[in-house]
Amino acid sequence: MATYLQSPATTAVLRIRRRFAGLGPGSESSGSISFHSHQSHGLSLKSCDTTTPAPLSRISAVSKAESSGFDQMEVDISLSPRVNSVKPSKTVAITDQATALAQAGVPVIRLAAGEPDFDTPAVIAQAGINAIREGYTRYTPNAGTIELRSAICNKLKEENGILYTPDQILVSNGAKQSILQAVLAVCSPGDEVIIPAPYWVSYPEIARLADATPVILPTLISENFLLDPEHLESKLSEKSRLLILCSPSNPTGSVYPKKLLEEIAQVVAKHPRLLVLSDEIYEHIIYSPATHTSFASLPGMWERTLTVNGFSKSFAMTGWRLGYLAGPKHFVSACNKLQSQVNNINSKWHL
Repeated sequence: MATYLQSPATTAVLRIRRRFAGLGPGSESSGSISFHSHQSHGLSLKSCDTTTPAPLSRISAVSKAESSGFDQMEVDISLSPRVNSVKPSKTVAITDQATALAQAGVPVIRLAAGEPDFDTPAVIAQAGINAIREGYTRYTPNAGTIELRSAICNKLKEENGILYTPDQILVSNGAKQSILQAVLAVCSPGDEVIIPAPYWVSYPEIARLADATPVILPTLISENFLLDPEHLESKLSEKSRLLILCSPSNPTGSVYPKKLLEEIAQVVAKHPRLLVLSDEIYEHIIYSPATHTSFASLPGMWERTLTVNGFSKSFAMTGWRLGYLAGPKHFVSACNKLQSQVNNINSKWHL
């Protein structure tokens, strides 16, 4: 059956040719579907019979424009200015290159991605297997299950001295997603994101994705690459919206002493618009005598701090993609709203 649909809005011909197994060229059956433009604004439908098709072996389709004097228009391949402003992740690029070399048989020591050199502990892996067998393979609530968020609250209370309720916790596909959603939720175009250097390469690019301006504050090796509070204060303005602190630090390994964090908190407190994103993903990869202090545990900083953490580093669960954000409900709810449009919720978030 060949069908002709006439419309003033279309001018195209689609030919469908069918070849059948075991038939010679003389037995080939063909049909066509044509869309023709006419002056009439009415819509007509015509049909005619063709040979009844034998069992289908292959379908090939060719589309061409049927227009006299019509120049084919070029496709607009321009990209969003937001995407053009962002650089690809160097960490990912180097990691991919290392993987390719390893697959080619080249001995490689991988120092790009932050990944422990041990496997996920057996008790965790077994819990994952048990969860699958028990049927925990469906969507969970957008923020993660209440059991998991309650467990995170207990962890933050016992290990970090910070009090949260489950509705102030958002579980995400890794800490990186939590950071992105936090920056998108609190930054407006023109805002400044303060980033001490050396820094994780994604911080400035995430700021740019939010149409914010990354402001890089260099640190000195003589000061263990720790941010100087006076230098910080000299760079703050009404545009300053977010200070990103990473302790223990990626990539320097430096750990901020509690006294220094208290001095930084005093500077932050002078600026009503300034919030702090505390990236604490490496909190357990630490060596004595250094100790980890959560920024939100400092006086007056709970209301200003978005704490990001996860399971990738401490428990070698990088491939599990399991991180979380903790903070005031107003900010966490905004991140939750963003997340609801970003991904469907993993069943592993039950674990």
